[in-house]
Amino acid sequence: MNTDMHSRRQFLQRTATFALATQFPAILHAIPADDTAETAIEKAHLEIWRRFIDPRWNTFYDHADFDGNVVIPTPEECRANKPNALSWDISITDGSMFGGMYMEAAIHRWMITKKAEDREKAHRIATGLMKLATVGQTKGFLARGLTADGSEHYPLSSNDQAMPWLDGMWRYVRSGIPDEAECRQIKAKIIETVEALHSHKWKVPADRPPFDYFGGFSSFDWQGASRLLFFIKMAADVSGDSRWEDLYRQTIAEKNPKGKASRLEICAKGMISTLKIYHTWTHCPGVAGLRGLWEMENDPKLKAAYEQGLKASAEVAVESLPLAEQFDNNDKQKFLLDWRELNSLWHKQKTVREAIDLAKKQLLLLDSLSPRRVYEIQYMREPLFAAWVITLCPDPAVLRQHAPAILKVIRHYRYDRLYTSQFFPAESAYYRLKLNGIV
Repeated sequence: MNTDMHSRRQFLQRTATFALATQFPAILHAIPADDTAETAIEKAHLEIWRRFIDPRWNTFYDHADFDGNVVIPTPEECRANKPNALSWDISITDGSMFGGMYMEAAIHRWMITKKAEDREKAHRIATGLMKLATVGQTKGFLARGLTADGSEHYPLSSNDQAMPWLDGMWRYVRSGIPDEAECRQIKAKIIETVEALHSHKWKVPADRPPFDYFGGFSSFDWQGASRLLFFIKMAADVSGDSRWEDLYRQTIAEKNPKGKASRLEICAKGMISTLKIYHTWTHCPGVAGLRGLWEMENDPKLKAAYEQGLKASAEVAVESLPLAEQFDNNDKQKFLLDWRELNSLWHKQKTVREAIDLAKKQLLLLDSLSPRRVYEIQYMREPLFAAWVITLCPDPAVLRQHAPAILKVIRHYRYDRLYTSQFFPAESAYYRLKLNGIV
């Protein structure tokens, strides 16, 4: 097994209180008796940096075992598109997505603690994101992850990689953390990326043949509307170039050719209900886009529409919080660390469609081989991403209303017993509550 070793440490297990166990009946030993939400967040933060950040490239891993072992593809496997050209659900599948999303938490943590070590962690995340944005040969391409050589990468990115990368880097250059030289470098890469996406008609380019595009932002739906408007408004904010502001206004005014909802109407409606399919994590970049638009917008009508969408999205996300109650921290189902078993289905892929079809078949196999992965997706990833979505709402009344439920979810998990890294939104949610004076 090709693994990447990190430092090894595990927390001591404590007995949960009976009172809290009655609120979360699925488990009796879920939460150490003396754990506050703040203590739980510190443990989550420790686990992220102990096991899920590549120490060389500062990029996110998708999963690791409890000792921090990670199975990294070789450059040869990567060039052969094994297990698939999308690199779905292997260890380096979502580096641009997770790093971009986590940047908010890293910045907010530093704003709260003012510690040099937290400032450096935000800087490290930024260097990892810049690395992913510069290893490709195609402008606008944002790599998902890197093999051990620090340069080889899979050929297909996605809209779920691009949106968080741009949001995270935009927040970073506004944070006061980078120096002037780093700011200039990152701003240039942001504008280059948005320019490239624009030149590709808002489609996300691949980085090597025979593949062309995977994902895009021009559609009149939730996956496109707020993300596209955010890109353009953000480019105006970063560059100060009025042509981006002009394009932003034109894009808002553009009519849906099918006669259905406009982009602004889609934004105001907010995130669609995801309770049955557990995909808040892929729908929440649109909410992050709405939040960015709300922060940048001065037009009262537009700002009100974005706030309406943020409130609606929060109410949808609330539906997913109770799923945490079904997560047993003592669950012993198998988690498949070595994704190479998926190569039993591998075949050469000549088109994006072939890559998608292969990846979907491999996901079905993975679900059967790794039931613990499915368990964490449903009962950990979903409620924690939902918690973050709620805290993206700018209305303090909404945050106060749902803060108790969010804090229960945050306290629910033993973060040292999770295989997947997608508990990082616990930090994002907690720090937003903290900055709003609610905890």
